[in-house]
Amino acid sequence: MESGPGADAPGRPDPGGPRPATGDSRVDEAVSQLEDLAGLPVAEHPAVFERVHQRLTEALGDAGAAERAVPGDRSGQAGS
Repeated sequence: MESGPGADAPGRPDPGGPRPATGDSRVDEAVSQLEDLAGLPVAEHPAVFERVHQRLTEALGDAGAAERAVPGDRSGQAGS
């Protein structure tokens, strides 16, 4: 029986199971690279984390730019 933090947390995916899709293929591709960690020496993990972080940052920046590009749409702002 697991006793660590979050061991029985409802709604958390099984770490050994498939990852749920996010709806953004770039995010899914970036997150899928984390699966490579198991076969790599720990010393190589930071490079993987940096690559995944860079791709997620790019996807987030693109999403923010797309939201700003919709003129007159204030649905994402407080008080609307």
